[in-house]
Amino acid sequence: MRILLTGASSGVGLATVERLARSGASLALVARGEVALEEAAERARRLGAVAHALPADLSDRQAADAVVAEAIDRLGGLDVVISNAGAVVFGHFLEVDPDDFDRTVDVTFGGAVNLVRAALPELRATCGTIVAVSSMMARLPLPAFSSYTASKHALRGFLNTLAVEEREQQTGVRITMVDPGPLDTPIYGRATSATGRSPARLFDAYHPDEIAKAVERALAHPGRRERVVGGESKLMTALYETVRPAGELALVFVDRWYRIGGEPADRPGSLYTGNDRARIGDGHPARRSGDVIAFTKNMLRAGKRAVSLGPALLRPVPEERR
Repeated sequence: MRILLTGASSGVGLATVERLARSGASLALVARGEVALEEAAERARRLGAVAHALPADLSDRQAADAVVAEAIDRLGGLDVVISNAGAVVFGHFLEVDPDDFDRTVDVTFGGAVNLVRAALPELRATCGTIVAVSSMMARLPLPAFSSYTASKHALRGFLNTLAVEEREQQTGVRITMVDPGPLDTPIYGRATSATGRSPARLFDAYHPDEIAKAVERALAHPGRRERVVGGESKLMTALYETVRPAGELALVFVDRWYRIGGEPADRPGSLYTGNDRARIGDGHPARRSGDVIAFTKNMLRAGKRAVSLGPALLRPVPEERR
């Protein structure tokens, strides 16, 4: 199977690289950081796969066209495109510089659109598959990440519309989305920040390999349009969609947790720099889906942390206007 995978140098992308490499896929790996991307490709090669490192910034349409053409040339065609690249800016809407907001949308949504536009003619020729690693934020809000949430909502609308068009044209192209919840990936620690601080560590997170497994299942059974991964993600989505006031209140406390006690942020952050090394996790309390013991431990630790924060979680965190 000939696969182009974006966001391949870290997190879910790198976990997926390792899984696909073990299955013997031929891979064209795309990300912005050249050193980290080559490290990812070398991991795949050690696992027995053919892997090409193709650095590119997909928010640039011409760069996206060029890297897809190179991938087709290197692999001799394309059967699958996995859209996984994304970057975030942390801060409330009025705190975030407009250029950072727009850059988030350009990378997370525009990059996916550019990728699909460039790859779709080849995928039509091979009756191929598009798998998009989206987010539960395509279905509900995430305060302090408005531009990322908007990008994921837009991506879901775009791909659902495209799926209808491909069905009407009878191209055979199949489109599926994987929607994870909170993950132990570098996306938070490398976030561009409007407040000067990184988001606080997650109180519970899934291991990125859980999403890589879901990507594999999507490739095996692409007829299922969307997969929400993890019980916690499904419960939070259901709460927001069925009892919205309760869901919004829960998200208020998530926002306060993110905004209290974060470490100083790296500048300029992931909006403007690629990864400098390949890594899957970033030190969040990662667990496997369905691991009740690990979930309980994570929630107990979170409870202790909430008690130590005390009244700070009961009042709004002041915004830092530019």
